Amino acid sequence: MNSIPYQPISCSFHDLLEATITRRTYTHLQYFTDLWEFTTITTLLKDLTSEREAEGLVEYLIIGTGERIRLDRVVNVNGTFAPPFRHYLDFTCDC
Repeated sequence: MNSIPYQPISCSFHDLLEATITRRTYTHLQYFTDLWEFTTITTLLKDLTSEREAEGLVEYLIIGTGERIRLDRVVNVNGTFAPPFRHYLDFTCDC
């Protein structure tokens, strides 16, 4: 169980995720794991799902490996930052 309550994401960012899933292309994704490790990967986005948990309805992104990522922990998709993380700076290098 997660100690931090789920925070719903904005509708516009949800729409971006749905559009990216529909395109079925590899995606540059940045997110925080359950241990709050900042992770950057390139993967396919497979699906969006939601589950009822003790804290209420929690939405997840399912990626190509089958891993589920809480939507409120997704930081960046193909260069577009999620609204709560707009102040983050991207220090990754594509070299």
